[in-house]
Amino acid sequence: MAMEYTTRRWLGALAAIVLLSCAPAPAAAAGRKLLQIQISLAQQFVVPQNHMRAIQEQRPLKWSSGLADQAERWAARFKGNCAAASAAMPGGVNVFRGFGEAGKAWQPSDAVAAWAEQSNYFDLASGACAAGKLCAQFKQVMSKGNTDVGCASVKCADGTTLMTCHYSPLGNVFGERPF
Repeated sequence: MAMEYTTRRWLGALAAIVLLSCAPAPAAAAGRKLLQIQISLAQQFVVPQNHMRAIQEQRPLKWSSGLADQAERWAARFKGNCAAASAAMPGGVNVFRGFGEAGKAWQPSDAVAAWAEQSNYFDLASGACAAGKLCAQFKQVMSKGNTDVGCASVKCADGTTLMTCHYSPLGNVFGERPF
């Protein structure tokens, strides 16, 4: 029980750090310039996922431009109806759809935080999701078989944002423990 609480606590803290680190910087004080660091889309997706993996002593994922291109092509198919993307999700793919907050600029950190949140429904002892709960995207990020990842983000016709990450080799194999 203590291990479960500690893991959840770490993942919650990680999600907060990721969200804060990727938020836009406030305007500089009068007469002062802020040093603004440009973080690539790849880093915005990979760094928080690798933090999640490090907590469970999993090796880090490497960015794959080929998988990113694949993710971009896959996501582009749903620009007209992003709601359909979740139902069409093949193996080795995570999907996040940001909607509901008018004017919100959804970031990769929001997607990864949502996947990290699913750890609350992952039973470490059995290696499975709690009854009636979803945790497959958390398991996909954490899968010990994954070595590479490529992600993409597209703006949908209805104003929502669709983000997807494609993993290789395919992880989250049914019946296998992710880590």
